[in-house]
Amino acid sequence: MKKKICQKILYLLFLSGAAAAILSGCGKMVEVSIQDLYTQTLFSAPEGTTVREALEEAEIVIGEGDQVTPSLDTKLNEDDNQIAVTRHANAKIAVDDTVMDVELTGGKVKDALTMADITLGEHDCIDHEPEAYVTDGMTVSIIRRLEVSVTADGSTKKFLTEADTVKELLSQEGITLGKRDKIKPKLSKNLKEGMKITVKRVDVRKDVKTETVAFQTQIKKSKDMFVGTSKVTRQGVDGEKKVTYRVTYVDGKEEERKAVKEKVTKKPVDKIITQGTKQKPSAGKSKGGTGKKIVSKKKVYDCDGSGHGYYIIKYSDGSIKHKNF
Repeated sequence: MKKKICQKILYLLFLSGAAAAILSGCGKMVEVSIQDLYTQTLFSAPEGTTVREALEEAEIVIGEGDQVTPSLDTKLNEDDNQIAVTRHANAKIAVDDTVMDVELTGGKVKDALTMADITLGEHDCIDHEPEAYVTDGMTVSIIRRLEVSVTADGSTKKFLTEADTVKELLSQEGITLGKRDKIKPKLSKNLKEGMKITVKRVDVRKDVKTETVAFQTQIKKSKDMFVGTSKVTRQGVDGEKKVTYRVTYVDGKEEERKAVKEKVTKKPVDKIITQGTKQKPSAGKSKGGTGKKIVSKKKVYDCDGSGHGYYIIKYSDGSIKHKNF
């Protein structure tokens, strides 16, 4: 609240010996100016009038602790006709649920804040201008406000708030939290200038899916089949199961999926592979009765196209024999 300086002009005529002197053509008048905080009083008075007398004529009361310049006994003249009244004040400063007493003379609100070691924030509200004079009995009230931002439900908004904590801010702005919602920083955190608050909406849903149960493969042995041979005696068939998932969504996006229940609705059929265990018979002896065995036998045709040729026979002792056919 800005205060305007008021000015009042008093034309005072002293009905005393000085006034009589004026009427008789003797004596001299001076223009007097009294500055009392916002009020300036202008009037004419006989030269030699004291500051005390001038204040009385202007009906300005000086209280205990007030200061007057020049002193009360100073006599006014053309060169010394300016009077300044500085008021002594006992005031209070209310901020953050605390009330502090300050006492100063001729000070302004900004001086009282300095005495109380109070610094105004960029967004704080104060009910008196810092340049206003402090008057006796004045109470200066300060409301602390901070600018913070809240990101929630897909948008970011800035708030000027008087709240102390994150919880208070959300309550004041009507931002509600669900049972599972996440907030950073936590609700009990004290607000700071420029703080960024993030609210993440958490939703948990149930999702049931049909999934494949893969078949297993079994190996069975058979003495009716030779060693090294095998065959599929039963094809495998996949089964099915119902799986119930607990799915967590954060701001609409899936963040976690956890299986909480399974039920097999169709059992799988295992695949069966049969492997032989029967030993193969030993290769026969050569016709010469030497005991050596034929290792390989390769058929080679003649180039004349007659259909005749020869065998290349290799024996276990490393010998090779050719036999026509």
